[in-house]
Amino acid sequence: MVKFSIFDLLHWPYFEEKCEGPKQTQVYNDHLDEWVLAEELGFDEVWLSEHHFTDYNLMPSPNLMIASLAQRTKAIRLGIMINAVPFHDPVRLAEECAMLDILSNGRLDCGFGRSADFKEYDRFVMPPGEGRPRFQEGLELIKKLWTEDDVTFQGKFFRVENANLHPRPIQQPHPPIYTPVRSPETHAWAAQEGYPISSIFLPVDKTAESFQLYRSESEKWGRRVTGEDFLLVRHIHVAETAEQAYEEAALPMVHFFRLFREVALPNSLQALEALPDNFKTHRQFYRQFFGDLPSADDLIKGGQLIVGDPTTVRQEIQRQVEIIGTKHLMCCMSFGNLAHDKVVHSMKLFSEHVMPYFKSQD
Repeated sequence: MVKFSIFDLLHWPYFEEKCEGPKQTQVYNDHLDEWVLAEELGFDEVWLSEHHFTDYNLMPSPNLMIASLAQRTKAIRLGIMINAVPFHDPVRLAEECAMLDILSNGRLDCGFGRSADFKEYDRFVMPPGEGRPRFQEGLELIKKLWTEDDVTFQGKFFRVENANLHPRPIQQPHPPIYTPVRSPETHAWAAQEGYPISSIFLPVDKTAESFQLYRSESEKWGRRVTGEDFLLVRHIHVAETAEQAYEEAALPMVHFFRLFREVALPNSLQALEALPDNFKTHRQFYRQFFGDLPSADDLIKGGQLIVGDPTTVRQEIQRQVEIIGTKHLMCCMSFGNLAHDKVVHSMKLFSEHVMPYFKSQD
């Protein structure tokens, strides 16, 4: 059986207008309606992400959105992928996530990471090389606060003395922890710590290699991972015909990558090459975006974008599940400037005609 979640980056869709005024309220309301609908349609989870200073993502605090969504839903799990630990006080994150676990009655999943969007580091005036150590040290402190009493922690970046968390999470020993991966070092670290991982943007063959690397690293620590330990993000759009789906999704996908390039990449190739060694995998990945943006056809060929009528979409998902081995697909169904009504219609078609095929599998 494959789990299906909604993954949302919540873009500003009015690309020629400044992000301000009452349209912001409508954008939030549209996405909240889509997430509530996800529960009604039988999706397993809604995952929200964090970014700063950009129209690429209007959730500098996904935690606030999760708090709102927790009050509008009853059963669907609620995930954060990710809270960018380097940009936060980990004590505050531990407290907020504990509160969210309580407000959702134990439905919270916590994704944590360092952020690989280089302009965020620039604007926070933080050396990118501090991203990974801040993340790993901060996460260590968060787990201690969730599980221990009278916590004293003296790290390089974060310190507390005789601290007790009030309140504590409902889920024990703590909410499930996930982390995104890109570099071999992060695969190895996640495997050692026992964290399930997520992947986005990679074509099918590279994604399969990523899961195999994680599986191999996990085996070194005596852990056997399953497809549910590998969460795969794919952009998906469904319509009555393949031609209609393509026509509706192609331009919004180009807009999506335009926004992505503006927030994620340094200002020049020289700046990219100057990044520290712990971003060497990202240097290689992001280099491709300094040329022409990938087309919808390129993305469909690589498997990053899945569009079509329900049968076409189901067959492509089945192909990727068999090659990659994932059992948890995070469906990014609202992207670029794709209209709210088309997102809703796509979700309904997906729920009615695609998900049941996979839910019936052993």
